[in-house]
Amino acid sequence: MLDKAVVRSRVEGISKVVTIPAVVNRIVAMVATGTVSAGEVADEIGKDQVLAAKVLKLVNSGFYGFRQPITTITHAMVLLGRDVVRTLVMTASVIDIVDRMNQLLEGLWEHSVGTARAAGTLAQRLKMHDVEEIALCGLLHDIGKVIVAQTFPTEHARIRQVVAERNCLQIEAEAEVLGVSHAEVGMWLLKKWSLPPNMIYPIAYHHAFHPRRDFADRTAVVHLADILCRAKGIGYPGDRRLPRLDPEAWQLLGLDLADVEEVCSYLTDESVAGVLD
Repeated sequence: MLDKAVVRSRVEGISKVVTIPAVVNRIVAMVATGTVSAGEVADEIGKDQVLAAKVLKLVNSGFYGFRQPITTITHAMVLLGRDVVRTLVMTASVIDIVDRMNQLLEGLWEHSVGTARAAGTLAQRLKMHDVEEIALCGLLHDIGKVIVAQTFPTEHARIRQVVAERNCLQIEAEAEVLGVSHAEVGMWLLKKWSLPPNMIYPIAYHHAFHPRRDFADRTAVVHLADILCRAKGIGYPGDRRLPRLDPEAWQLLGLDLADVEEVCSYLTDESVAGVLD
């Protein structure tokens, strides 16, 4: 098992492996000031045509259910708000990372998209604020798995071996082999990227829910969304086990089985295919 401090240091220093383009950093900084207009942010995104195209693809992917296609960044900002578009910009960069890992982590992207769809649907049903941002928490909830695979290939291979031999959850194998979970690794990376706590907490604690922790409602949604996506067999999160649903998370959300059945009806291979084209 590796020393936790060593693992964290390597995760926080992987700028050569996981890069955020300079334009993304500028956009994040612009939005953080709160003083720039939607048009100014849209103009900055538009300077990178590839990035703009990826953002629009996400906007039109089915996460949000817009009946008419959104064709401009400015229109997306009016509908979604600057904070959501900022997160979409960062997510567009993350997509490339996951795409590059498709062979090694086959099925993870599909699972992530399915979890995003489930999280967004749950948040909408619960009438929560910032539904789109909560969906993006679902999309990024397993980003730590990508970082582990890229940064610790030997340990990653051993984690997969332990999962296969014992038919256990990947997070259990991670604790034994690496000494930390993919959720912790994801938290360290996202802090390095300066994402806000309301994005980081649901990702960091989707396997360790606590009702008195900040942003517990968002965390409960991502926790449940991950489990529902696993139960429906959407993608492959690294193991074939179903994590235990935390009863306090279930109680906090106040859902019933009919709610869950309706959410599950939206989770099919076809429902996530549009993002993968």
